[in-house]
Amino acid sequence: MSFSQTVKHEMMTSLLKEHTSSALLCGIVLSSGSLVLGKRGMTFKISSESQEFIDFVKTLIEREYPSVVIELREEDIGFKQKVKLEMTIDPAVGRQILTDLGIISFSKDSSFVISRVGQKHLVIELNGKIDFLKGMFLGGGSVSIPEHIDVGNISKSQRSNGYHLEYDSQDKEQADLISDILAELDIISGQVRRGENFVVYIKEAESISSLLGVFKAYNSVLLLENERAGREMRNLVNRQANCISANIDKSIIAARIQLDAIEKISQNIGIDALPEPLKEVAIARLNNPEGSLADILEELPTKISKGALSQRFKKIIALSEEV
Repeated sequence: MSFSQTVKHEMMTSLLKEHTSSALLCGIVLSSGSLVLGKRGMTFKISSESQEFIDFVKTLIEREYPSVVIELREEDIGFKQKVKLEMTIDPAVGRQILTDLGIISFSKDSSFVISRVGQKHLVIELNGKIDFLKGMFLGGGSVSIPEHIDVGNISKSQRSNGYHLEYDSQDKEQADLISDILAELDIISGQVRRGENFVVYIKEAESISSLLGVFKAYNSVLLLENERAGREMRNLVNRQANCISANIDKSIIAARIQLDAIEKISQNIGIDALPEPLKEVAIARLNNPEGSLADILEELPTKISKGALSQRFKKIIALSEEV
C-alpha cells in the first residue's frame, strides 16, 4: 500500500464514522466524476481503480439519497492487470444530486451550465471548506514522501524524489479555490499547468503534515513525521561521515607534503643537518608516513603540544623550499 493509499484509507475510515457536509460529496464528484447524457436523462458517474473509494462514495450517496439506484461496472484497462471501476447514478437521482451540489444549473429554456466549484454556500464555513478539500483530495489528489515502508510487505521500500502533495484540478477556477482554502489554513501551495488540467501542489513536509492533520489522518501524520525524523538523522550521520572523511583527506594530503619536504631535505643536506627538534619530528613522520598529528606525537621522545608539532612541520617545509 502506497503512502497515498494509506492516507486515503485512514481518511475514508474516519469520515464514515462522522457527519459530513455536502461539500465533501461536491469535491468528490468534481474531482472523480463525469457527466452522463443519455436517453433517460442527465446523470453522472464516478470512476476509480480503488474498490474502497467506490464503496465509500456509494455509502455517502445512499445516506443522503436513500432511494438512489446505483449501477456498478468493472472495466479491464489492460495496464499491469488493473481494473477501472465505474459507479453510475440513475438519472432520477443523479440530476438532483448535481443540482443540489450546484455543479449543474438550469435555465428556463432547459439549457444548463456546468460549475467546476459547485454551490458557493457549501464552502463558506470553514468546516465546509475543509470537507471540500477532503473530497477533492480523495477523488483527484495524491501524496508521497521520500521513503515509505510498505506495511503489508516490510521488505519493500518505495522511494520518490521528495515530499509532494497535489490536487489535479479540471480548470483554473477550481485550482484557485483550492489554493485559497489552503491559504486560509496557512498552507502555501503552488500551481502548474499539466496538459488541460491545473495542478495545485505542496512541497514542504511541514505543510503536508499540517494538512494531513486537518484531514484527521493522524496515523499518516505519525508515519510522515517518523520518516522526517529518520531522514534528518540519516542526513546528520552523512554530514558527520563526510566531515570525518574530509578531515582524513586533509591529514593524508598534509602528511604527503611533509614527507616530500623531508625527502627533499634528506637528498640535499641530510636529515642530520636539521636542528634536533626538527630532526625528531622528521624521523617520526618517516616512521609513520600516514599517521595523524596525534599519531606522530606518540612517536616523539619528548612530549609537545599538537600546535608545536604543526609549527615544526611548517619549519621543515619552509626549509625544504630554501634548499
